[in-house]
Amino acid sequence: MPLVRVDIHDRLAPLRPQMSEAIHGALVEAWGMPADDLFQIFQVHQLGDLFYSRTFPDADRSDIVFVQILAFNGYSPQQKQQGAQLVADRLAALGIKRDDVLIALHENGDGDWLAPAKEH
Repeated sequence: MPLVRVDIHDRLAPLRPQMSEAIHGALVEAWGMPADDLFQIFQVHQLGDLFYSRTFPDADRSDIVFVQILAFNGYSPQQKQQGAQLVADRLAALGIKRDDVLIALHENGDGDWLAPAKEH
């Protein structure tokens, strides 16, 4: 059950639904997760709120899209890389430069995901 947080500048705010679909679809395809496993947070920032290197590492950034993914540890390195590539590819298809996308994956283990029991 990945939890995805996306931080963007306000100029990209109208693309949130398409970005959500692009990111989610990439993870479903690359990681084989259920299509209804959708948990995302988008945070829109004013210009000047996000600080980033325009060149590190070997990048040519004109903006930044931070994508943080908190996921259960269990995906192989290949699955993680495939997911990141697909996320970047699908965001690029929306007109977001690949160099402008920075993905950070955080993993946790069994017992770290909690959902309250349903009331009867």
